Amino acid sequence: MKDVAEAANVSVSAASKILRGDVSRFGEATCQRVLEAAERLGWRRNLLVSSIQTGRTQTVGVMIPPYDSFWVNVLSGIHKRLAEADYLPITVWQGDLEHMPHFEADEQEGLKQINRLLDRRVDALIMWPTFAVAYRQHIAELAERKVPVVVIDYQPDEPFCDTVGTNEALAAKTIAKHLLDLGHRRIACISSRESKSQTWALERRQQFERAVTFHPEAKVKSWRLNSEGSNGVEVATEILTCDFRPTAVFAVSDHEARDVYEAAITLGLSIPSDLSVVGFADLDFAAHLTPPLSTLRQRPREIGAEAASIVLRRLDKSLSDSNVESKIEADFILRESTGPAP
Repeated sequence: MKDVAEAANVSVSAASKILRGDVSRFGEATCQRVLEAAERLGWRRNLLVSSIQTGRTQTVGVMIPPYDSFWVNVLSGIHKRLAEADYLPITVWQGDLEHMPHFEADEQEGLKQINRLLDRRVDALIMWPTFAVAYRQHIAELAERKVPVVVIDYQPDEPFCDTVGTNEALAAKTIAKHLLDLGHRRIACISSRESKSQTWALERRQQFERAVTFHPEAKVKSWRLNSEGSNGVEVATEILTCDFRPTAVFAVSDHEARDVYEAAITLGLSIPSDLSVVGFADLDFAAHLTPPLSTLRQRPREIGAEAASIVLRRLDKSLSDSNVESKIEADFILRESTGPAP
């Protein structure tokens, strides 16, 4: 910095301010001299020194794995918004992708990852639901450290952090109305594991059941996967061969919808002639199923950007002390997997 200041014929203080972007009090020519000198001499910011001076590392811990196309796009939204504010996301997860989404069985490993980020003095944390369960037990420590936390797709019984998710109630009503308008009156719902971190699946199913039963002639029956989430095709087969004999199935995610497709093919059922299927998320494979899947398209990039924006607003203290609960709308995508009730 001293060399840059000398080369540009300004004080060290002035060079420091200009190179940090504080150019309002200096002339254009002065700023240009400093910038040219810095480039010529190969000067680079030392953020370690800056973090000591400001108490901020300009980093955000992002505890979200690239599990599927939804979460990949959430990460994209987070990264873009943080980059705009000159913050760096540090993305970690526990275990390996082959064992997802069941890696939360080792909760201590999740806590270890949280501590790795805190030991590196991240300014805030953005988490997916599994880590939120582990975080909840350590809320006092994080609150004491004044580390803002935003959780995506998790709705705790008692609010303890900021959350961002999908407007599940409106989305469920949209799907129910679509199937009811097509004349379906026996409708099944196949849910996920509904583990303690999958509050999104529980709310999605319950809101759908409520929306269907509002119709006086319609009946809905729900199934869910086992605790490992490994029996999707078996559950789908049970749904399609039980006495209830649904004419339509709503799957709480496109993953379960794909299981319904596989079971229907094995049983010789035609989609949508014999059975209508609706998914949720519009994952990257949904449009390539045969037939293409009707589904609720979430807005993952918008969800990620919103989570990052809340973190930034917490850091600049522009939010009140009350917890933020942000809901992002979803869009119904009509494809060939739904049709009139047979």
